Amino acid sequence: MDALTGGTGEMAVGPMLMGFAGGLALFLYGMNGVTDGLKSLAGTSLSSVLGRLSSNRFAGIATGIMVTATIQSSTVTMVLTIGFLSAGLLTLVQSVGVIIGANVGTTLTAQIIAFDVVSYALAMIAAGVLAQFVGRREQVRQLGTAVAGLGILFLGMGVMQGAMAPLREFDPFLELMAADRGPLLGVLIGAGFTALVQSSSATIGIVIVMASQGLIPLQTGIAIALGASLGTAVTTMLATIGRPPVALRAGLVHVIFNVVGVSVMLALVGPLAELATTISPSAPGLTGQDQLAAESPRQIANAYTLAKTGMLLGFVGFTRQLARLVERLVPLRPSEVGVEARYLDEAVLETPTIALDLARKEISRLGRRVQAQVDAVMPTVLTGTVHELAELAERDQEIDDLHQAIVEYLRRIAEVPTTEAVREELLTLSGVASYLEIVGDVVQHDLVRIGLRRIEEGVPVSDQTLEVVSDFHRLMRDLLADALRAFETEDPGVAHEVVAAKPEVGELLSRAAEHHSSRLTADAPQRVAAFTRGTETIEHLRRIYTFAKRIARSVPGAD
Repeated sequence: MDALTGGTGEMAVGPMLMGFAGGLALFLYGMNGVTDGLKSLAGTSLSSVLGRLSSNRFAGIATGIMVTATIQSSTVTMVLTIGFLSAGLLTLVQSVGVIIGANVGTTLTAQIIAFDVVSYALAMIAAGVLAQFVGRREQVRQLGTAVAGLGILFLGMGVMQGAMAPLREFDPFLELMAADRGPLLGVLIGAGFTALVQSSSATIGIVIVMASQGLIPLQTGIAIALGASLGTAVTTMLATIGRPPVALRAGLVHVIFNVVGVSVMLALVGPLAELATTISPSAPGLTGQDQLAAESPRQIANAYTLAKTGMLLGFVGFTRQLARLVERLVPLRPSEVGVEARYLDEAVLETPTIALDLARKEISRLGRRVQAQVDAVMPTVLTGTVHELAELAERDQEIDDLHQAIVEYLRRIAEVPTTEAVREELLTLSGVASYLEIVGDVVQHDLVRIGLRRIEEGVPVSDQTLEVVSDFHRLMRDLLADALRAFETEDPGVAHEVVAAKPEVGELLSRAAEHHSSRLTADAPQRVAAFTRGTETIEHLRRIYTFAKRIARSVPGAD
C-alpha cells in the first residue's frame, strides 16, 4: 500500500484517493440528476421565457439568473441562448444580459452545498427514488429525479469529507495549504480542475468540502472558486467548436465577462474575504482548525456570490459595448443556403422538452414557407405563364429540404429515453410537419400541373371563373393561416374556428360547383376543358382545408 510519512506518522494514500474519487463521482452523478430532473420539469417553459425577452438588459439579466438557478446549469442556459441567437429571436445585446445573469445564477449551487446537509442525503435519495417509482404524474417523477440527485450529490460530499479527514492530522499538507503563495495560484488550480472535470460546481463542491474539514484558508478557497469561473470559459469555447458564428459570439461574451471580471476580483480577494467574514455566521466558541471548518464553507459561498454579483454590476452598463466588440471580433457571413434549419440545435437533443420546443418553432417556420406557396398559387394557376408556374414549383424543393431536416431532428429526439408526454408531442409534431409537406406538394404537383395543362390546351379563364376560384382560394388561404397561428400559439379558440368553418367551406364549394356546371352548358370555347380544369382546381384547393383542419386539431381543446 502506498504511504506518506508526515509529522504524525503514516497516512494511507490509496484509500484516501479512492474515497475522494468515489465521492467526486457521486457528486457529479448527483449534479447530473438534479439538472436532468429540473430540465425535464421546466425545460419548455424556461425556453419560452428566454424566447420572450424584451430588449431591456435588466430583464435579460434577471432571466439568466432565474433560468440558471432553476435548472442548476449555466451550460443549458448558454445552449438555449445560442439557439435563440441563431433563430434571430434574441439580439446579441439581449444575449449579453442573459449570459452574465447565468454566471450569477450558478452561485446558488455554492450556497446550497455550503449548508451542512450531508446527514439528510440518504433521506433525500429515498424520497426521490420513491417519487420516481410511485409518482403517477410525470412532473412528480421528474421532481423525484432531482431530489434523488441532490441527495446523491450530498452523499458524495460526505464521502469526500470522510476521505479528506486524515489530512487534518497530516502536517506536510497543512503546511502546504497554509503557505501564502498569493491568489493567482489558486485561480489557476480552480481553472485547470474545472476545465478537466467540465463542472464548476464540482470545483466549488471540493473547495467547500476541504473548507468543512479546516483544510483550506478562506482567501485560497475564494481564489480557487474564482478560478472555476475561468474553467467554465474553457468549457464554453470547446462547446462552440464546429458551431455557427453566433455560437462563437456567445462563447466570447462568456469568456470576456469571466476573464475581465475574475482579473478584477483577483485584486480584491482580501476585501472580499473580509466582507464575507462580516456577513457570514461565526463560531466564537471554537478555535483553530475547528473554527475554520465551521465558518469557512459559508464564507467561501458568500464571497463567491459577492464576487459574481460584483462582476455583473461592473458589466451591466456596458452590454452594448461588449456586444459591439464581439461583433467586430466575429463577423457573420450571410448564409449561402436560405432554407437551412434555423432552430434545430443538436446540443439540446439530450433534453427532449427543449428540443421539441425548438422543433415546434422550426415547424412554424416551415408553415410560413408553405403559407407563402399557397398565397402565391392564385391567380398564377389560372393566368400565369409557364415561367411563373415553374418558379412556383421550384420553391417546393425548399419546403422538402426543411421538412426532411425536421423529420431527422424528431427522429433523433425519439432515440433519447423519454416520457410518454414527450412521445405524444413527437407524434403531434411529426404529423403537423407531414401535413405541411403534403400541402406544399398539392401546390407543386397538383395545382401547378393544372396551370400547365391550361396553357397547353389553350383554356380561357372568364372573369366569373377567376372570381369564384379566387374567393375559394382566399378562404383556404385564411383558414390555413389561422391553423398555423393556432399551432404556433397553441390557441384552442383559433383552432376551433378553423374546424368549425366546414359549413362556410361547403357553401363556397356548392357555389363553385354551380358556376362550373353553368360554364359547361355555356356557348364558350374549350368549355369541357375549362370545366375540368376549374373543378380540379377547386378540389385541390379543398384538400388544403383538410390538412388545415388536421393541423388545428393538433392543438388541445380544438374540437
